[in-house]
Amino acid sequence: MSKELLGNLELNRIYQLNVLDGLKLLPDNSVDLVVCDPPYGIDFNSNYRKNSTLKTTKGIANDKDNTLFLKEVIDELNRVLKDNSHIYWFTRWDKVSEQKPLLDKHFKVKNSLIWMKNNWSMGDLFGAYAGQYENILFAQKGRKLLNEVDGTKRHPDILQYDRVSPNKLLHSHQKPLDLLEFIIKKSSQEGDIVLVPFCGSGSECVVSKILKRKFLSFELEREFIETANKRLDCVED
Repeated sequence: MSKELLGNLELNRIYQLNVLDGLKLLPDNSVDLVVCDPPYGIDFNSNYRKNSTLKTTKGIANDKDNTLFLKEVIDELNRVLKDNSHIYWFTRWDKVSEQKPLLDKHFKVKNSLIWMKNNWSMGDLFGAYAGQYENILFAQKGRKLLNEVDGTKRHPDILQYDRVSPNKLLHSHQKPLDLLEFIIKKSSQEGDIVLVPFCGSGSECVVSKILKRKFLSFELEREFIETANKRLDCVED
């Protein structure tokens, strides 16, 4: 991809910046789509798996008592997102009641999409039902119609995609490429700018490049930036 600037930042790059610092560098009304997989606010710590490619066992930054932090992120996302555009916000069922009002301040939340996985979380093995889904809050800034994908215009709000298998995880919250491909196709066109506020292992960036979208992302951990860049290098321009 050729070099192109958005404000003073180069598109199709992952910057080692705190997300709030990075977002403040972007111009108003400058991105076409936001796909945001933020820290859920659950104080998550990953467990090391012997056969996993997941390298880190430390917790996720800003993942505890983070309502104020997420509010500031959403305020900035509203500023940089163009009118008549979409935002996807990944979260967990028990955080929807906290995080949806933050989105409601700026956006019209149209759905709480259900990402149905092929297996379930551990949690309380005998005192609770096994969790088998995550929520994706889908919202609009203004009004934008969803695209037709694979010959279908209207899709259900339950999205069935296998999670990344534990032995292939590069990040504890890594989302499957086919799920990300679907939502990016539904809400953007070739050449659009996809903002990925929290890079992780770069799956949203990889899919954006595959689909010939431009992207911009932020990540604090150098290890994950290196992982994401290696994945991007494997995608043909």
